Amino acid sequence: MGTLDDIKDILRGALAALGGFGGRMLARLVLILTAGQLYGAEAFGILGQIAAITEITAAIATLGLRRSLLDYLSANLDNEEAIAATIKNALLSSLILATALSAILGIAWPYLFHDLPMPVILYFSVPAIVFAEVAGTAIRFKRIIRWEVIGRYIMEPWFFLAAALLFYYQGMLTLGILIAYSISHLAAAIGIAKGLSETIGIKRILTARITRQSLYQLPLKSLPVGMTDLGVMMFRRIDILVLSIMVSHEVTGIYYMAQQLVTVPHKIHQLFEPMMSPVIAKLHHELKSEAIAAKMEGLCRWVFTFQVAITVPFMVFAGHLLGLFGDQFAAGATVLVLLLIAELFDGSFALTETPLVFARPSTPLKLIIMTLLIEVPAVAGLSHLWGMEGAAAGFLIAMVSLTSTRLFMLNKHLDIQVLTRAFIKPVFFAVLVGSLLVTATQYIPMEQGYIFGPAIFLAIALFLGLIRLLALTPGDKDIIQQLRVG
Repeated sequence: MGTLDDIKDILRGALAALGGFGGRMLARLVLILTAGQLYGAEAFGILGQIAAITEITAAIATLGLRRSLLDYLSANLDNEEAIAATIKNALLSSLILATALSAILGIAWPYLFHDLPMPVILYFSVPAIVFAEVAGTAIRFKRIIRWEVIGRYIMEPWFFLAAALLFYYQGMLTLGILIAYSISHLAAAIGIAKGLSETIGIKRILTARITRQSLYQLPLKSLPVGMTDLGVMMFRRIDILVLSIMVSHEVTGIYYMAQQLVTVPHKIHQLFEPMMSPVIAKLHHELKSEAIAAKMEGLCRWVFTFQVAITVPFMVFAGHLLGLFGDQFAAGATVLVLLLIAELFDGSFALTETPLVFARPSTPLKLIIMTLLIEVPAVAGLSHLWGMEGAAAGFLIAMVSLTSTRLFMLNKHLDIQVLTRAFIKPVFFAVLVGSLLVTATQYIPMEQGYIFGPAIFLAIALFLGLIRLLALTPGDKDIIQQLRVG
């Protein structure tokens, strides 16, 4: 498959994910509006803590198969039986561990949350998340993205929203939102299970022959990547867990709400990741390092451009945005600004980890350990001094450190230079648009959503228009032209 074909696959996957991404963001927006206005900051804070614990546990059980499975399946491109056996082995080993960890979580629950019973359905959250991750990766190996879109971007958020509304009106507050959270994961797993049946075949997987030895060999091989993925999940969740020790559930809820808003720009890189991972895995097996380098520079710049387009107006209107979810949340404006900057660093260059995972599996893990060693004391110390703003500042310090070292390692070990002069124009236009927005707020009252909402969309449109007219590289224009012709 040629370079243009690879790019088409990556962009096709991004466009397919974008449709679901829009639906997911709409559902998430309605959901957090509902949770903020109806459930309040305290219930939202408890949800944030439990979500962090659940998702870290699921990352342990996934064993790194979200990415390493692509590499193993790439070694059996022409052997459908071997592919089915590998998928079956991956699902069995990860689900066995997920079930065991869920039982341990149930035992530990009374010590973690003294006054809150653990909903029975929460026992199924970790296995559901793990199944969706591993089965979704198997589907993605076929370069098909729509089933993950259906499961993750449509079923998961909309089932969460529907269940949250139902339980609220039944008078179930804190427990209701936790049960809705679990239902959303089960819904995503069901959607992806349907996709696995359509693309690989459930019967083929069930009848695939495996040995008992293979059940632990694959997890052992995936351990370096699994440790890296666990570390990634931990440094994206540990801040709220550390903060929850220092402050009340209500303050934790404000911080968690800011995190939810930050996911809008941060999810942009995930649009490219599903199809980019199998492309990079294939190029790695073919030893085409120059092709990998060209894709990384272009994709990271595109992600940075799209992400900064949203980040700048969100920073200017941080307090106004949080105020939409309830007056108590507006106090988190500084938190939102700091988290947006942190996610701009991480999200724009998160894709650089993929070639490192395939070429030097131990390097990403070392970077994650380094980041956690920076993040935990930074969040703990700064949140002790300045509460939720300090926690956000600690997270920002960790993200800047991680991004800097990722870029350094990519250049050192793979001779891939991501930052080029092509980034200068997007940065310049971002400063220009941000300055125009700040100036406008001095003369136009922006307190109401019907005023600052359109201002955000106009700022995004202006920035992207300037990029389209003045910042595309010759390579970008050539790709766009070829895609139009193709």
